[in-house]
Amino acid sequence: MTKKYLLLLTVFLFAVFACQRTLTHTPIAPPDEVDYKVDRLESEIVNYEKKDAEIGLDKLQGQTIFYGSSSIRLWKTLKEDFAPLSVINHGFGAATFPEMTYYAERMLVPYKPKTIVLYCENDLFMGKPQRTSEQVFDNFAELATLIQNRLPKTKIYYISMKPSISRKTDWPKVAKADAMIEDYIKKHKNFTYIDIRPSMYRPNGSINGDFFVGDSLHMKPAGYEAWKKIIRPYLIK
Repeated sequence: MTKKYLLLLTVFLFAVFACQRTLTHTPIAPPDEVDYKVDRLESEIVNYEKKDAEIGLDKLQGQTIFYGSSSIRLWKTLKEDFAPLSVINHGFGAATFPEMTYYAERMLVPYKPKTIVLYCENDLFMGKPQRTSEQVFDNFAELATLIQNRLPKTKIYYISMKPSISRKTDWPKVAKADAMIEDYIKKHKNFTYIDIRPSMYRPNGSINGDFFVGDSLHMKPAGYEAWKKIIRPYLIK
């Protein structure tokens, strides 16, 4: 075996291992000591698995998965709004990023999705003391890292957190977390940041309360219509 052959083999193996390296995330904040059970929404996940098994997992692979909290789960017109794309709604409860990470191996990976659309705004508001914006960012980054390692060819779209009226006092923290997430996305391939916040305001700069139901947190169909107009052009080009 010649030295030239050994050199070429070494370069080839290095390139292979470099392409297969496992991505990691180094937290920027103290650990988020999750004080709730990350499997508290297990029944919703089991229901999805049962329904998807009836259809056949092989028939659901390669589609677009909307994955996140109740703002996704309650999007009743999701399939119609993004036709002709084949979309799957895997929104569940008041999900947080740690829960989305916990269930990703069941709700994302087996489906080998072409595209994933992420949405979650609950991390700041779960448990006491309240999470920091930096902890929310770390929680997002853990999920993003898992997806990149397990589904390296999948395109990921992140929807910015909406300015929910019931959470108005914490809008600055929400904006700070989203700014860090947006910066992360700019540095990672296959990621796109979708800012839906402008669509939530009236021309005079006030939040459009007509988009919200009575709890001032979840949305009416009009709110989803506004989201659709922003998100659809990213997914259907």
